[in-house]
Amino acid sequence: MSLVSVAINIYKNQLTNKKKKQYQKQQNGYNSRLGWVFVSKDFTKETTKAVRTYGSLFNVSKDYTYFTPNTFYRNDLRRLSTLRWINAMSIDIDVKNGENEGMTFPDVQELITEAGLPMPSLIVQTPSNGFHVHWFLEQSKRASDKLNAHYSRIQTCMAEMLKGDVNAIGPERLFRLPTDENTVFHSQERVSFDELCEWFQLVQEQDQQDVHTYKKGFCRGYESLLKHPAVQKILEGVNKGQRDTACYTLALAYKAAGYDEKTAEAYLHNWNQKNTPQMRQIEVKRKVKSAYNGRFHAPSAKKIRELSGMLFSYVIWEEAKPREERTYSHIQEWEGDVLAFVRVQGGRVSGSQRDLAEQITSSVDANKKIPYATFKKVIARLEEQEILSKKVSGKGRGASTELCIIDEVKARRTQSEASKKEQDAAPKNNGLNSNTIKDTVVGGTALSRSQGKEFARSSEYSILNLPSTSSTTLQTAPIPGNVPAAFTSALFNRGFTDGRFIFRAWGKVQLAFKEFDISYRSISSTPPYIRLSVEAIGLTVQKNGSVISGDFKGEDVFFKYLFGVMKGLFKKHRSAQLTHFVEEIERLSDVMLSHVGMELEDTLQKKHVVDRELQVAKLRELEHEASARQRRKHYSNHAAFDLTSSLNQFKLFMKTED
Repeated sequence: MSLVSVAINIYKNQLTNKKKKQYQKQQNGYNSRLGWVFVSKDFTKETTKAVRTYGSLFNVSKDYTYFTPNTFYRNDLRRLSTLRWINAMSIDIDVKNGENEGMTFPDVQELITEAGLPMPSLIVQTPSNGFHVHWFLEQSKRASDKLNAHYSRIQTCMAEMLKGDVNAIGPERLFRLPTDENTVFHSQERVSFDELCEWFQLVQEQDQQDVHTYKKGFCRGYESLLKHPAVQKILEGVNKGQRDTACYTLALAYKAAGYDEKTAEAYLHNWNQKNTPQMRQIEVKRKVKSAYNGRFHAPSAKKIRELSGMLFSYVIWEEAKPREERTYSHIQEWEGDVLAFVRVQGGRVSGSQRDLAEQITSSVDANKKIPYATFKKVIARLEEQEILSKKVSGKGRGASTELCIIDEVKARRTQSEASKKEQDAAPKNNGLNSNTIKDTVVGGTALSRSQGKEFARSSEYSILNLPSTSSTTLQTAPIPGNVPAAFTSALFNRGFTDGRFIFRAWGKVQLAFKEFDISYRSISSTPPYIRLSVEAIGLTVQKNGSVISGDFKGEDVFFKYLFGVMKGLFKKHRSAQLTHFVEEIERLSDVMLSHVGMELEDTLQKKHVVDRELQVAKLRELEHEASARQRRKHYSNHAAFDLTSSLNQFKLFMKTED
């Protein structure tokens, strides 16, 4: 993620596009909404500079290394007392003096997940292999003594759980400027400050019971969502006043767990029978339809806590959506479309700006046109980067704008980067920085401009070599594009950066799945299977070492173990799915049991089924359950008939005696 994107996402209207003239300040007065951003080459006052416009920030970023995510109302003093806006919660995970040695990006993901924290917005890796983790706030908070103190308390708690630097605390802190080279993760996620306060309160309540009990209320993923005690409590039925919210929340839980709309509705009709009083069936149907057609893809952790009265939290690391699935395109993607349009016209185009905007469409959807406001922003950005020139002649409605590409090299690079981002649907994992220069300040020592350029060139055209193993020495090869990004990252961030090694490892995973008749294409398109493959990499590295830790035992041993572990994990996964299915059907009514059976039969008639063996096993278990119910009914009816016959005979005997 570039500094341009980060700055716009964090600061929004706190910075201006251009500096105000003195007479404008005198006429309009000073704007209390704006704030100053401090940048620094290190942590000494002499090298700190304050900027208030986007242009100034982008210009000085070439010579400066650090920045403040939060802004100040004074340009001469970076202090807690001069803070104006709090825009982000930021944590410094340091790797110094033996602390966190060997920590990788997946380790950071695991720490965030275990802590029950929301997904971060940005993670930057420092040259010393430390990490700066940022959560951008949905709404900036006006700084105050009370808020600043609470911010520091939450930040300290987060740092403790993430093994971060508890001394690097305070909203006035400097952090490393993000670049395309040091950004290892970014997302469109935002978090409210209230949500962080709730998380902090939850941890405090749990810490009063046990230092490590915060994990008890944590749900690891969507697959285990329905098994969590808090959700199970809601599934036992709720009272009047909670039914609508509970029904909608459970529908979202079924949706997140992978159930289709019909199955979820069937389960919730069965659940409704436990409520006091029951909802109308039409209301259940409406809630399910609203959940499946709405914009939410998972239930609210807060609602689950309220309905169950139990501790509950979860976070899911998701891949970013590809451009064709998003409602809005990123501005970098529109840059590529604008340049493509100008290039088709011979590198020069003229006309009114609105007419030009009407002719530019998305590269992935010809029916989607660039918004006029976005068009103007893109032109301004391309002008600032000296890629495009803009010349306006005339005034008013008769004005004509001429656009011309003036730097073809930059233009092609920009368009190529935009195209690459469209194709890459996963979070950006740039791997490990090989320049592990010893830090002299918190956050790592900055590379000089010449070092940075040299590293950028070497990173773009070469890949780190793996050490020689018992087999042939691996030759450098590009990372294969047909291997899932999460799997690639799991290896890359542990030092396995050669494309051929990654491709062979993925081949072993595919062979393991083939043992269970799972097709190759089904693996990449099924998120639980990708998560299993990443877990298999972690277990294999624990046993056979990695390049980054220096205890790698060789390719052959690694691949053999990976194959066996992958088989074992999938077998366990399938068994757990079948067990869960059996538990579910035991609670269904006879009508719903028949309905699920028909759906399974319909599924098996399809040409492509992800896990046909599992579906067959499910149908077999369902038939066993149906047969068992028939036997129980038969025995019950037979016993009732015998009892009636005995009573009749007894009555006849008594009459005879009389």
